[in-house]
Amino acid sequence: MNSPSSESIETSSVVQELTDEQWQRVAPLLPETLHDDGPRRGRPPIEIRHVLNSVLWVLHARAPWSAMPEHYVPYQTAHRYYLRWKKTGVLSAIMLALFKTDDALETRATRKGGVRAG
Repeated sequence: MNSPSSESIETSSVVQELTDEQWQRVAPLLPETLHDDGPRRGRPPIEIRHVLNSVLWVLHARAPWSAMPEHYVPYQTAHRYYLRWKKTGVLSAIMLALFKTDDALETRATRKGGVRAG
């Protein structure tokens, strides 16, 4: 019996990146884009649009975080932002702005590959 590999998930679940118009709609909802306090200490800066595309891939593909294609941010980074945005309601606002529903947040992939209710 064949089980789906991350490669088959990657090729079968093609997700479009955010368009410039979609990004313009959701960028103001992201706290990371609202302020630039100059040089930071700690982790190097990351492009938030790329993080959001990574999170949307997981939500659309319903695949485990670790199955994200390599051209996205590291899955640990995407998962950390996902948890932060979900807890603060930012992710729900983004889903409503893009898709007029936040149903995709009700059932999500876990880090280990299972699916559970949100």
